[in-house]
Amino acid sequence: MGTGKGIETRGHLVGFKEEIDKIAKEDKDSFFTWFDSAENTNVAFIRGQWDFMFHIARPLARYISKPEKKIALEIGYGGGRILAAATCSFKKVIGVDIHNHKDLVAKELTNRGYSNFELKQGDGKSLSMSKSSIDVVYSFIVFQHIEKVEYFERYLKEVFRIVKKGGIAILYFGRFAHFSVGKKLNILYLLDKYIEPFFLRKGFIELPSAVNDINLLISMKYAKKISRHIGFEVLDTLVSKKKVPDGCHYYGLQHAIILKRP
Repeated sequence: MGTGKGIETRGHLVGFKEEIDKIAKEDKDSFFTWFDSAENTNVAFIRGQWDFMFHIARPLARYISKPEKKIALEIGYGGGRILAAATCSFKKVIGVDIHNHKDLVAKELTNRGYSNFELKQGDGKSLSMSKSSIDVVYSFIVFQHIEKVEYFERYLKEVFRIVKKGGIAILYFGRFAHFSVGKKLNILYLLDKYIEPFFLRKGFIELPSAVNDINLLISMKYAKKISRHIGFEVLDTLVSKKKVPDGCHYYGLQHAIILKRP
């Protein structure tokens, strides 16, 4: 357990911290490629730019203006590959993650010429930012790795608390993807959406799994319901693509919801 090979029974926080600590002791490439299985550190940051542009910036563009004056928050910055791209699009980007290697990431970001960022260590349950202090919140390939839906709901409440009125959040989470993952046929995606309620009867399913495997699947209906109950306005929904740009025609493992605090 905690090695990425067996079922993690101690909780995702324990397993992730232990696994990342282990990887950080090996070498730089091992750490910076662990979060997205890239070939090397440079590739990880290049791919991070594409993921940010395709999965975050493009869908956000319809709902924000003057990004150069806005502060963004990334939940689960990992090795900083997406956060680096975000710093070129916002006045400042704050990253929060459960691991304690922010100095390692900050050094890499600084060496690559990025400066308008701040990294924080979180507890995996809350966000330390002040109320109504953030303009944009985003998260990619993070919420599918938390094993309890209550943590997802808690994060939604925290995002609502810290985002300004009129602020936007785009949050990706694990979806039911039996037929469509890795495929480009729309009919297979529609089939997954149709049968999803039969498999996610409670609106979600918590999956025992190894570290960095999928722990949580949430239906779009449930995500919308919880978001509206908290007070968000639901602006749009999305589905991730397998690998951008190579696989941008192939469906990925995540849904996303774009939210606005009225």
